[in-house]
Amino acid sequence: MKKINYLGIGMLLSCGALFTACSDDDNLGAVNITVEEAYNIESDIFGIDVTEGEPLQLKPFIMPESARESKVSYRFAGEPTGAIDLSEDGVITPLLTTPPAPEPIPEPLGSDTIVITVEDGSGTYVVYPVRVISNIVVVSSITIQSAGQTVEAEKDMTFNLAQYVTVNPSDATDSSVTYTSDDESVATVDQNGVITITGEVGQSTYIHVTANDRGKATATCTVKVADEAPLYVGVPYDASTWSFESNLANYMDGSKECVPENMFDDDNSTYYAPNISQRPTYDPQAYLDIDFGKVIKFGQIGWRHRSLNYQWLQVHTFTLQGKLEAGDEWTDLGTFETKALQADDYQLFQIETPMEIQYLRINFIKGHLRDGASWDDPASQESGTGFVGDLQIYEYNR
Repeated sequence: MKKINYLGIGMLLSCGALFTACSDDDNLGAVNITVEEAYNIESDIFGIDVTEGEPLQLKPFIMPESARESKVSYRFAGEPTGAIDLSEDGVITPLLTTPPAPEPIPEPLGSDTIVITVEDGSGTYVVYPVRVISNIVVVSSITIQSAGQTVEAEKDMTFNLAQYVTVNPSDATDSSVTYTSDDESVATVDQNGVITITGEVGQSTYIHVTANDRGKATATCTVKVADEAPLYVGVPYDASTWSFESNLANYMDGSKECVPENMFDDDNSTYYAPNISQRPTYDPQAYLDIDFGKVIKFGQIGWRHRSLNYQWLQVHTFTLQGKLEAGDEWTDLGTFETKALQADDYQLFQIETPMEIQYLRINFIKGHLRDGASWDDPASQESGTGFVGDLQIYEYNR
């Protein structure tokens, strides 16, 4: 008598999990099958995704090796739904197409279930759901860097909002946007994202950035007419020109959780952390160098703690150094201390004399203390590093 043993061997195969069948008298030589294209499409559900308009050739993987010469057959688990075609040699062809705009895109467009069997007499087979995914990637969100979320400028001045705008995901099919103003008597905006102040001091309005695709994701900034330009203006983060270098590897090296780029996404649930071994007095001390790819007149830095708000994880003391040319000596720009447990807003730190730089070094000195701990007490030292949620770099605007 056959019995079905549902067995996930994702620990053995990087391609995912599988289901098998084996006979009671053949457990020692059980045959297992999966396909390379299967992955965990939902919690504890392994399946296959195919993209609209892109046929997929399945690649079965059979264990043990002695069974790999066996023929493999493919069939539907029941009556086909019409979502896909399945050939005898394991080619899945999507049959569905994305509905025309402005209709919403179903996720998935449709699905079916297939059975893959090893034809060696063992009865081994695997069952996979197959989902058809639209080939259109809709904009999921638009973000405006913190320095562009509130614009303060004098009448007749302009502000390039576009340099602070990011369309997510980066591979959206249509990443174009439209800029609109709620009140053009206060501020106008062209389709390049350049805001022109037209109003009088004290007036304000909103500028909206809206995705042109059917998702219509939107972000908004506030524009205020000022009697004087702000002293500091945020420098937009530019992933194409900025670069980072540290004396230490990232904490959890190899993971994207702790990379420097996370400090400039205006989301302090993501963070940067160098691989410091001991805190609260950091040992070894770490530095992070930022090359802006151009010269800026640096005047201020905004610092926001990681949203996981435990004070002993937060940096207390840091120093700044700057230089204009790569071969120059570093110039000390000051020592700064953050306040603990302030994760909602940026803490702003001005340097005494604004300086033209292309390179900025942040030195991590020590972290905030646990209750009852002391920086001078060796017994207070513990394993761990310091975390930074977000930074904002500001130019001196005079």
